[in-house]
Amino acid sequence: MTTVNILKFRGIKQKFSMMIIIGVITLTFIFITFYSMFTKNVVVNMLYENNLSCTEAYANIVGYWLQERINEIELYAENTVIKTMDLEKIQPYLQREMEKKSHIYDVLFIAETNGTYHTNDLIHAGNLADRYYFSEVMEGKKVFSDALVSLATGKYVSVIAIPIKNYEGEIIGLMGGALDLTKLYELIEVLKIENRGKVESYSYIVDKTGQIITHPNKEYILQGNISMPSAWGTEEIVEAAEKILTQEKGQVIYTYNQIKSHAYFHRIPNTNGWKIVSKIPAYSTMHPMVTLHTLLIITGIMVVILGVIGSLLFTNKNTKPIIDLKEAFDRAAKGDLTVRAETKYLDELGEAGKSFNQMMEKISSLTYYDAVTGLPNRNYLVEELTMKLRHKKSRKKKLSMVLFTLSKFKTINDMYGFEIGDEVLRKVANRIKKKVGANNKVVRMTGDDFIVLFYEMGTKSKIVKKTEDLLEDISKPFMIKAHSLHIYASAGIVFYPEDGRDVDMLLKNVSAAKLRAKAKGSGYYQVYNKSISRQLSEEMVIEKYLYDATANEAFALEYQPFVDMKTGEIVETEALIRWYHPEKGFIPPSQFIPLAEKTGLIIPIGNWVLWEACRQNKVWQDKGYKPITMSINISALQFAREDFIEVVKATLKEVGLAPQYVALEITEGIAMENIEENIVKLRQLKELGVKISIDDFGTGFSSLSYFARFPIDSLKIDRSFIQNITNSRQSQTIVATIISMGRALGIENIAEGVETKEQLAFIKGESCHKAQGYLFSKPINPEDFEKLLSENKRYE
Repeated sequence: MTTVNILKFRGIKQKFSMMIIIGVITLTFIFITFYSMFTKNVVVNMLYENNLSCTEAYANIVGYWLQERINEIELYAENTVIKTMDLEKIQPYLQREMEKKSHIYDVLFIAETNGTYHTNDLIHAGNLADRYYFSEVMEGKKVFSDALVSLATGKYVSVIAIPIKNYEGEIIGLMGGALDLTKLYELIEVLKIENRGKVESYSYIVDKTGQIITHPNKEYILQGNISMPSAWGTEEIVEAAEKILTQEKGQVIYTYNQIKSHAYFHRIPNTNGWKIVSKIPAYSTMHPMVTLHTLLIITGIMVVILGVIGSLLFTNKNTKPIIDLKEAFDRAAKGDLTVRAETKYLDELGEAGKSFNQMMEKISSLTYYDAVTGLPNRNYLVEELTMKLRHKKSRKKKLSMVLFTLSKFKTINDMYGFEIGDEVLRKVANRIKKKVGANNKVVRMTGDDFIVLFYEMGTKSKIVKKTEDLLEDISKPFMIKAHSLHIYASAGIVFYPEDGRDVDMLLKNVSAAKLRAKAKGSGYYQVYNKSISRQLSEEMVIEKYLYDATANEAFALEYQPFVDMKTGEIVETEALIRWYHPEKGFIPPSQFIPLAEKTGLIIPIGNWVLWEACRQNKVWQDKGYKPITMSINISALQFAREDFIEVVKATLKEVGLAPQYVALEITEGIAMENIEENIVKLRQLKELGVKISIDDFGTGFSSLSYFARFPIDSLKIDRSFIQNITNSRQSQTIVATIISMGRALGIENIAEGVETKEQLAFIKGESCHKAQGYLFSKPINPEDFEKLLSENKRYE
């Protein structure tokens, strides 16, 4: 009887058994066959990539270490003691430094322009004018020499030689450090590839000719050359050596002393063609493959045995529960929400039955309860409140409704995912429930909105006080999966019956109050009054006008100059958006920018500002005016977009403006969100050539030293500090500190909001780089600003 007939005429138990057994055997056979065919290549490639990556990491470690030494000698060459070329001062200094660096250097020395050199131990130690690196250093070059024998100690060394220049830039000598090659091996001695916890390899370094620079066997240093047969006694390794010397990285296989070995090599950065070579015996690479094949066969046999046994147990025990569960699903599909599955089975089917029952209960409850928090939902609220307001006794009672909306909840969802976001909602719900008491009702509306119905809270002042307490509780940090999360809320408050006599009116008015509170900022609440509805209506009108203005580009830019504090010249200007509506007249940015951010219109508006400001700067340059930098404000939404860098690049290309004449301003708050992502994006902008400026610095919670990580060009000191420097010692200290630290970090300082000569005198005295404010000019239209450029305006 064929397999098809067996499956056709047996019952469900036999079918399950045969299907599982055949499936297990087939899959096991395919699995073993497949891995037998491909495991070798996979493991070999994996080992190759892993060992080559290790070698590359070793090369980078050595390269970075050598670069640190070069930087170290450069610092010595810039030292004021060294620059004196006074041997009585220099030798004690070098002796002290050598005591600290003896584990690195064989000797520290200086040389005069005639070649006479002096070490940390000996004045007039000899003359090195015949050394090739001496002439290169005298030409102003920095030299990291090939391996050579030290004139001072006779040891094998590589010399780092740097020109010593006086303050006029003239070369007055040579600063050098001789790296002891035997000590260099101490650095790479730990760079070994391990196998099964055993060290079976070693690393060594060769120069571009094959000369051995350092080696665990010190006899090979400068005596052995991997490209010469006499060094190794085999032509095979000479062929391998040719590959090592001619390629940047890779692997060679050779036999030496009857042991087959793999040598992984990689070029060392910051050297003249040096390479690190890591050797590992070939037999070490075979062990993982043998082990894997053995485990594979054992696993296959166990899978087949367990599959046969498991199939028999499974079919005998679980056939009936499967049929029962199917019948329960059929009844549920027909609309019977009372059906429940059997849950007596202590296996997956029992769990499936429990899950089915939970699902049915969930379906029943989802109509009136929120799936995430378990709180009553909007449907529950509407029916509950409608019923109470219809009841005569309830209508005579007063009640209060407080609508809480969470701030930055979307940011948490975006950064940490919906799982964390849902947990935040649950924790917020629990905090609110604990605070309001059992006689009042907490409801989750939609998204990040919660409503509290106060049935028994007494006076309005008590409701307001309770709202303040809840806002404070919500603002306390949440610890979720090792994340300390801060979330804030705003709240709107309405009272029945003053603010509405039905559910719809109460919900409408509490939403209006919430929006007004949210506009004030996180942590605020707003008790509803009729003026709020009027204000919202006005905002809706402005919002409609804003859509039209965006579509028609009905905005204008004004420009306010930045003045160089040394020359008094205009060296930069900030582009500031203005909106003059034909009916409403001038609408300030403080009124329409928040609406633009809320509606997403800030993206096209921001892109237009970027384009128009760049275009205007190019126009001024084409007219022959001295080029200045155009500073452009970038919104948080605009900066966060994935295509932002491409938009900047396309804009510069379209208007033909060189990127060095553009400075993008982002606020301190924007910079401190998603720090690592922002650093990457700012570096990409810097690579593009534009300048980066941090606006309103000092108003957030960051420190200037933290900004050392950011690739920024300038900091704009917030106007609040500048305005108070004439009457606030604290503001003076803050401004002076920011300027001082900015200079130390190589960052320009820009004082914004300078309005008086006293303020100007103070920032000049602190050596601030630039200033902006009404003392020089208010924001003006392009034509008036062009007059300043044409007059080559200078400010005292």
